[in-house]
Amino acid sequence: MKKIIILALAALTVSSAVLSGCGSKNNSSDPPAASDAQTQEAATTQPVTDSTVQTTGGKIHITDNTLGDIWITELEGVPVNQLKADGFTADSTFKYYSENGQPASNEGVDISSFSGDIDWAKVKESGVDFAMIRLGGRGYGDEGGLYSDDKAVENLQGAKSAGIKVGAYFYSQATTNAEAEEEAEYAKEILGDIQLDYPLAYDWEIVKDDNARTDKVTSTQATECAVAFCEKVKSFGYIPMVYSASREFYFKYDLSRLKDYELWLVQYADKPDFYYQFSMWQYSESGHVDGIDGIVDLNISFKSTADYAK
Repeated sequence: MKKIIILALAALTVSSAVLSGCGSKNNSSDPPAASDAQTQEAATTQPVTDSTVQTTGGKIHITDNTLGDIWITELEGVPVNQLKADGFTADSTFKYYSENGQPASNEGVDISSFSGDIDWAKVKESGVDFAMIRLGGRGYGDEGGLYSDDKAVENLQGAKSAGIKVGAYFYSQATTNAEAEEEAEYAKEILGDIQLDYPLAYDWEIVKDDNARTDKVTSTQATECAVAFCEKVKSFGYIPMVYSASREFYFKYDLSRLKDYELWLVQYADKPDFYYQFSMWQYSESGHVDGIDGIVDLNISFKSTADYAK
């Protein structure tokens, strides 16, 4: 099976990779308290920089805003993105996708305690179909303590009561398979008897501009941690998903090891250009939705609950 080959700048790519989105707001030390950890987590959002992708034969050409032109080898056996650029439309709030003139997407938000008190009935009325709820995370200091989101259960119950489908995510800073499995078990403990309609996502991110416990985690180990989390949550009966920016999907993860899991792409762009198949796209970190004060992450899902039930 082919591995990703980065023709020059491989080390630079991994070390300079930047993420943003549902979990990149992370706590700078092992949590003195959940609220303090979450406050720090909100303070470190970084921009996502991804751009044009083209293909020629077995090579993928990526034009990255930071790294310039890069050629990588196409991964064997990994499903390719089949979305059509002309299928995307937008209004003043959401993006939509259609195929053959028929709606083929669901519109969503991802939420954490940073969103404050939410009027879920208004969120539903605004056109939101699903919400991905943060359950908790791991600190990126030496100890890497686990913490829960103060509003995780409240948000899950509130969204479900309003008729909004729910999924969830866990902000990881795992450095070993055992820690990734521990995070999956912790997520299950927080969920209790609450049923998910959408996947449970693994949100492992590279921390920028700080010392993090994950700084020396290799691409191989990052991939194995993702697999360990996904296999554990699958054993609990949830649908596993991996959240990341396209740069990390290309260069930090071995997607040939993740091809059996759902991918949640974060790329702030007019239209997504990630080469491989993904089922959810976070396209904005600055959306506005009735019922939520301030800005919120916006997402589009190309799968419905009926698809996940198959």
